[in-house]
Amino acid sequence: MKYLFTILLASFSVVAVAQNKVSMSIDKPQSCGDVQNETMTFLVDGSLQSAAVVKREVSRLSSCGLDEYDIRFFGRIESLSTLLKKLTKDKLIDNLTYGDLLTGINDMKQTANYKELKQIALLSQKLAETKGDIRTWETDVRLFQELGASQQVIDKVYKYLREYPENELSYQELLMKIRK
Repeated sequence: MKYLFTILLASFSVVAVAQNKVSMSIDKPQSCGDVQNETMTFLVDGSLQSAAVVKREVSRLSSCGLDEYDIRFFGRIESLSTLLKKLTKDKLIDNLTYGDLLTGINDMKQTANYKELKQIALLSQKLAETKGDIRTWETDVRLFQELGASQQVIDKVYKYLREYPENELSYQELLMKIRK
């Protein structure tokens, strides 16, 4: 019975591939120049409504210098919509290329607001992933201060670390525990 199932599954796979129902293509990494020259067909084929598609399509620009934060930020429908409003003033949406998108992203990345937002997000992520440790408190407290944490929160975290010097929680987990 096991072999029959395997044969049926293999037969189905062959038939599906033959009927173009299953794609086995493997995406090769593309150079930045190649990606920039492509038209963004996902804008007009209806897949723009999918958050996963938007993130995937923006991530194609990683070979052009976008980092993980940039991809998360610009790979949201809201961010892309804002960029498209600007880009479609000079060009029809059907003709927009990834190069046009990259230019818009790079322009936005140069703004003070974006730089500040990115810095805060990266500091917050760093703090969230750091294990709370009384031995490194002098360094860690600076992250809390840079993020604008209240003195009350800082005091509670410090008190917790003094009471539990063998803490294994990250600061994110610790803050959630303190909040309760």
